[in-house]
Amino acid sequence: MKLLLIRHATADDRSLGLADHTRQLTDKGRQQSRRLAAFLAGSGLHADVLLCSTLCRAQQTAQILHQHLSWPQPEAVDWLDIDSEAEAQQQAIARYTEQKGLELLVCVGHEPDISALLASYLGSEASCFQIKKASASLLDLTGRQACLLWSLPVALM
Repeated sequence: MKLLLIRHATADDRSLGLADHTRQLTDKGRQQSRRLAAFLAGSGLHADVLLCSTLCRAQQTAQILHQHLSWPQPEAVDWLDIDSEAEAQQQAIARYTEQKGLELLVCVGHEPDISALLASYLGSEASCFQIKKASASLLDLTGRQACLLWSLPVALM
C-alpha cells in the first residue's frame, strides 16, 4: 500500500489573532492546493481513502483535492491534528493497511507532525525533514516500514 502525506496549504497568519482551528486557506493556499491537485492528476495516483485533520485549513486543502481529482470525500480524523504523536498516527494508519485492496491512503496534516511521521517510518529524525506547505511525500508501506518514493514541495510541481 502507498501512503501520501500532504501538508496543508498556506492559511491565514497566526498574527491575525484567529483561533488556530478556524484559520482558513488564503488565496495563495487555494492556488497551491489546485497546483498540487494538477500535479497529482498527472501522476496517475487515485486515492482510496482521503483523510485530513479536523482543522479548517487541512479540511479545505483536502476538499480541493477531492473536487479536482474526483477523490473520495475527505474524512476528518483527530489523530491528524497538530501535536499528534507519530506512534499514534502509525497505529491508526496500520488499521487502514489491513484492508484488502487498498492501494493509496492520503493524509492531509500539519507540521511538525508530517515530518515526525515521515521520520518515524524511515527510521530517521524529524529534524532531517522540512515539509513545506502544500507539499507531498509518497511512501510505499510494508507494515511499519516504508520506502520513500518521492517528496516534493509544491514549488517544484
